[in-house]
Parts: sequence; C-alpha cells; structure tokens
Amino acid sequence: MPIRLRTLIALLAALIAALLSACTPKRPTHWNVVVLLVDTLRADRLDLYGYSRPTAPHLTALARSGVTFLDARAQAACTYPSVNSILTSRWPQHFVNGQDRYGMAIPPDTPTLASLLAAAGYSTAAVSASLIVRATPSSINRQGGFDRGFQTFDETCKERSASCVNDRAYDLLDRLPEPFFLYLHYLDPHQPYRPPGWYRKRIALDEPRKRWVRIGDPRTIYRRLYDHDPDAEFDGDDVRQLSDLYDEEIAFFDERLGELLTRLRQDDLLERTVVVLLSDHGEELYDHQQWGHCRDLAYETLLRTPLVLRYPGGPSGVERHGLALDLDLVPTLLDLLHVPYDPATFDGRSLRPLIERDRPVEPFAFALQGQNRLASDGHLKLWLDLAGGPPRAYDLSADPGENALAASPDPQALARLRSALAAWMERQEGGQNAENLRRARETETALRALGYL
Repeated sequence: MPIRLRTLIALLAALIAALLSACTPKRPTHWNVVVLLVDTLRADRLDLYGYSRPTAPHLTALARSGVTFLDARAQAACTYPSVNSILTSRWPQHFVNGQDRYGMAIPPDTPTLASLLAAAGYSTAAVSASLIVRATPSSINRQGGFDRGFQTFDETCKERSASCVNDRAYDLLDRLPEPFFLYLHYLDPHQPYRPPGWYRKRIALDEPRKRWVRIGDPRTIYRRLYDHDPDAEFDGDDVRQLSDLYDEEIAFFDERLGELLTRLRQDDLLERTVVVLLSDHGEELYDHQQWGHCRDLAYETLLRTPLVLRYPGGPSGVERHGLALDLDLVPTLLDLLHVPYDPATFDGRSLRPLIERDRPVEPFAFALQGQNRLASDGHLKLWLDLAGGPPRAYDLSADPGENALAASPDPQALARLRSALAAWMERQEGGQNAENLRRARETETALRALGYL
C-alpha cells in the first residue's frame, strides 16, 4: 500500500475516533465511593447470612451483584473505637492509648480514608445519625473529631432514622462533583428498636403489653442484668418481642437501602460507584443472658458483622469464606481505586487477593472489648480476660452460637492462637494492659452515666 494512502487511512481513523469520543459522555477518571455503615447490625440476623427471616432482601440483591464476605469481623464491640478503626485501618489500641488526650476523636496525626481520598482529588461528604461519629461534640462524644478530610459533615440527622440520612444523602448527590466519597452512618437498628410510626411493620406484629417493650427500650433489662435492680423485671415474651423489633428495624433500614440504590441507579451513578455496606458491631439479644453492646461483651453476636462490596466490573454473586477485618476497608478501597498508598501506614490489608483469587489475606482476627482480648482463625476462638478470668476457647465451626466451651480444642490450633494473641497484644499494648483496662472501665462508667449503656 502506498505510503500516502496509509497516511490518509490513519488520518481518517483518528478523525472517526475523535468524533466518537466527542459524542460519548465523559466519565470520571476514578470511581465514586459510597460507604454505608449500619450501626449495631448483626450478620446472623440477615437472610444473606442464613437467617430464617427475610429481613434484608435489598441487601441480598446488592450482594448478587457484588462480593459477600461470610466471615467479616469487627475489631471492637462498641462504636468507639470500632468506627475509628474502620475509617483509619488502625487497631483499636491506637485510639485507646490516646484516649486520655483525644477522647473518642480520631487523633489529628492519623490519616483517614476521607483525608486520603480528598488528597487524591475526591470530593468528600458524610451524613451521620450517630452521637459518637460526629464532627462536633455531643452528650456522648465530648470532642467530636470524626470530620477530618470531609469537606461536608452533616449532623442534622442526629439519632434519627435512615429516612433522614437518605434525604440528606440525596441532597449531597445532587451537588457532589465526581469523583466523590460519601460516608453514610445509619443508626437503625441501634436501640431503641423503634421504626418510625408511619412504617408498616411486617415482622414485629404482636402488640407488647409493657410500654417499655412496645417502644423498643431495653433499659429495664440493663437495670436487672447490670445494676441488679430487683424491681426491673422481664420475661421470655419481653425478650422475644424486643428481638422481633430489632429485626423490624433491620427490615426498615433495608427498605431505605433499596431506595438509595434505586436513586443511584436512576442518576446513572451505580455503574461507576463502589458501594460498601458494613457494620461497626452487632448486638447481644439475650443469646448468652446478656444484652446490648460495649461493656465486656465480645461474643460473635457482636463481633461477626456483615461486609458486602460491589464495584464496577467486579465479581457478581461471589461469596468469600476467608477472614475479612473491618480495618481492611481502607487499603482495599485505595487498592481498587488505584490510589497510591504505603501499606505500612495501615494495620489492615487489601482484600483484593481474597476477592479475585479466593486467597485469604488474614490468618487471624483480633479484637478488643473492655477487659477482653480475642483471637480467632475463623474456626477456633480464644477469649482472654485481662481482669484475671480463665481463658476460654470456642469451636466456631461446630458451635457458631458459642453455647458451650470447646470440649477438646485442637491443641496445635490453640497454641497458634495463644502465640498470635500474645504477640498482637505485645505489639499494640506492650506493658499497658493495666492502663488500657483502666481506660476501658472509665469509658464504660462514663457511658453508663450518660445513659448510653
């Protein structure tokens, strides 16, 4: 072919490509990110995780287009310091060790997901219904301090339902430049377990006789269990009805999740947005004759949490059994977004090998709650009481409900857990076990005095 003809063909090809490019809508260089944190959501109360009730069909539908981590774990069973860990990929001790100086706030020298994405050119915004996850002080969090890196931090939905959080999110979606990072902190199903009056219930259909049960307020149970008040009486019907109301709150949130996903789809955002749903901790509902969260409660009802991740072009309907920690969120998102980062900055790891090749990245899951330190390999769980109680081991494969201590745990697996837990505690706390135990006691006392527990 003559050189002149080849040149003409190349010029025509370039012209056609330019015209096609001009007619094609421009897409952002990076995907958007929406993180949905559902406060106090147990994994085992979701049909996605095998629950007998269809509490969350919209979450199940989201999972069909993404990845479900079947063994995701929180690093603490209380919003502080669990959310701190989620937003920074640092172990809870990083915040407990600085509690006397910073309170519940994220220390100013600790990078957050929002600050890292803002530095990468993202617009960043948050809506939080939590009394703890706030920019400004509240009756519970006297420091605020969760807003670093967020250009907008909306607190107008304080202690309000998912409908409020969604409404504020819709306002932000109308004006957030892409690419954006939007963090939404929902308070449903945190107690009181009370969906809005206009919501049509489909689970908790019985009308409780006692007013405190009817309004979903478990503080009578708290008074009996933890204050030993003989006048605070409750029975099996009260427990069942409160448990039903907890499920109802999940169902209420799930409807709002469906509405949010519909909005993202209608705005043509869903196919260029990473969506993550997770929780900071679960809730004990008298499964082990305890109630609520925080305190010294560290059963799987509190530490096993949902984690669902959907991203453009990613796998659909995939389930992964390897351990996944909440503090793996930050490096995983940065990895998926191709935002450069130093892995040494974080305590978590990117879950991409687990997502894409089913290759586990975490050999152990560790957690801190009050006086308790815990380690699990996904099958066996070791529970250490810093106050001097005997160590406990649970066989999570044979007894996921932790109904009895492991009768004869594998001695080699138990030895590995002991060694891993001791090494983790030494790295994170050194000789500060007694000091951290003091801080845990002070935090619980303060939260109880403020009516949070």
